[in-house]
Amino acid sequence: MLMYHFKYLFIFLAFLFMSGCITDNDSKANLEKIDTAVTKMDSSRLQVSAVQDTAKKQGYVPPKISMDAMQKAVIYKRDSSFHVYNNIRADYRIIGYELPDTNSAKMILFSVFTSDVQDNPFQCPYGSYYDSAQGDELAIKYIGEQGSFIKAMIRGSKKPVTVYFEKKWVEFDE
Repeated sequence: MLMYHFKYLFIFLAFLFMSGCITDNDSKANLEKIDTAVTKMDSSRLQVSAVQDTAKKQGYVPPKISMDAMQKAVIYKRDSSFHVYNNIRADYRIIGYELPDTNSAKMILFSVFTSDVQDNPFQCPYGSYYDSAQGDELAIKYIGEQGSFIKAMIRGSKKPVTVYFEKKWVEFDE
């Protein structure tokens, strides 16, 4: 009778051992599939990076602005002065355009991002700055509004010029 139980125990253990081996192979196959999927994803990420690097070589791609940390230029009503304050904890890219159209030439730029300011990548004739505190070199005065833009005059070391800033980047203060 004891031999009878060993026979079933042996069959049961043999079955368990064999099923464990089969499951192990299936797990390996699944791991290989998962690993292959990860490899494919990693490869596609590398290809996207290569495309982005190529885009950067062809033209400057500016960093995104966080709407939660957005800073605006300030126009003081008492003297119509236009100011952009340097704040490393805020995001801003305030562009003065030649015409009241974002597709027109960029004349001046204020940004928190070094990549926007350093070497003037937008090639603005009046320069790229972190803030408007440039002494005699740069004085900006509010003139009026035109559609979704405010109109301002830049005066300083160069010939005075009228520029247009998007209203969404400007606020008025007393």
